[in-house]
Amino acid sequence: MELAYTRKPTVRLIATDNAPADKVAQIGYGIEEEGIPFSLVSPDELSDPVSLAHVAATQSQLLVGIACDGRDAVLHYRNLPLEKFIYRIKDYSAIPDHVLRLFGSNAARLVKGVPFKKSDLLEASF
Repeated sequence: MELAYTRKPTVRLIATDNAPADKVAQIGYGIEEEGIPFSLVSPDELSDPVSLAHVAATQSQLLVGIACDGRDAVLHYRNLPLEKFIYRIKDYSAIPDHVLRLFGSNAARLVKGVPFKKSDLLEASF
């Protein structure tokens, strides 16, 4: 019998070393609450969070990526131009946990093709 290893498709979440772990966890919880798995990785190279989120989306089999640095969290979709992210939260370390879960939930909702949850704290580029 031959065993084959298959990687599960995930939303890719890139977090830099200075990203607050408790806040990144809240974003992950929001993704999981919608029933979509995510993978948390460190960036290969440091860059701005918009670029890192686009890299995460291109690495994700689900076409959706998030990047978190010490200041901002960005949600991106592979088929969008680099500068056109879905949502960004500036200074997310000061944002309530329920909003970060909503942000993560919206990443999962992008995968599922269902409408986003709204918050005035989410900046859209479209």
